[in-house]
Amino acid sequence: MQTDAPLNAIRIVMVNTSHPGNIGAAARAMRVMGLYNLTLVNPRKFPSSEATALASGALDVLENAVVTETLSEAVKDCQYIFGTSARSRHIGKPELPIEIGAKNIDAIIKAQPEAKIAILFGTERTGLTNEEVDICQELFYIPTENNYNSLNIAQAIQIITYELRKQTTFDDRLEKKREPQYAGDLPATHDAMEGFFNHLERTLVKTAFLDPENPKHLMRKLRLLYKKADLTQEEINILRGALAASEKTYGQ
Repeated sequence: MQTDAPLNAIRIVMVNTSHPGNIGAAARAMRVMGLYNLTLVNPRKFPSSEATALASGALDVLENAVVTETLSEAVKDCQYIFGTSARSRHIGKPELPIEIGAKNIDAIIKAQPEAKIAILFGTERTGLTNEEVDICQELFYIPTENNYNSLNIAQAIQIITYELRKQTTFDDRLEKKREPQYAGDLPATHDAMEGFFNHLERTLVKTAFLDPENPKHLMRKLRLLYKKADLTQEEINILRGALAASEKTYGQ
C-alpha cells in the first residue's frame, strides 16, 4: 500500500455509523486523497456488500479498516484528536473552518512527524455526542450556506480529506511542463504568426469584414487576441486552412 507520508499520520474515525454504504463511500473519498487509515467504532453493519460496492475500488482502505467497540480504544495511541461538527456547540472549544484546521494539522505533522492524529466523524443523524466532543482538542466545520448545512458524511469526509491533502502534500504536477511531442506541438514561430496575421488581414478584406480604408484598430486587437492564445504551429496551420476555405467560399 502506497501512502503519502504526511497523510499517513492521520486516522479517520467514524463513530456509530448507521449505514454501511456510507462506510464504503467514505473509503472511496479517503482513497482518492491518499488517506488509508480508517477506524470504525461500533458500526451497525461491517463488513458489508453495500460498503464494498460503494467503495468503488478502494478495497485496500476497507480491508485494512480497524473496528473497535469504543471510541477510547480507537484513539488510545493518538496524541491529537479533532472532531467535526456541522453546528456550533457553544462549549468553549475552538471551532475552526477546515481550511484553518488543515493548516494546524500540517503544522503538527511538520513539527512532530511521529505524532498520530485522529479526526472524528459522528453518527449520520446527530453527529458527535457532547461526550465524544469532550476528548477533542478542536472542532472542524465545513463553511456552508447558513440555513442548510446537511452534508452526507462521505461528502464531508471528501471535503475534509481534500483540504488535508492540499495542505500537507506537494503536488509535483504543478512543477511539470508538458514537453512537445512533435514539431507541430511547438509554439508557433514569429514568422508563422506574421504569415497568419497577413493571411487573416487579407481574408477579412476579401470578405468585407475589414474596410482597408477605415481599419481602425481591428488588426491590432486581433493580434492581441491571438497572441494570448500561445498558438502552436499545428494550430496556426488549422487557422490558415479555415481562412483558405473562407476565401474559396467567396470565389477567390
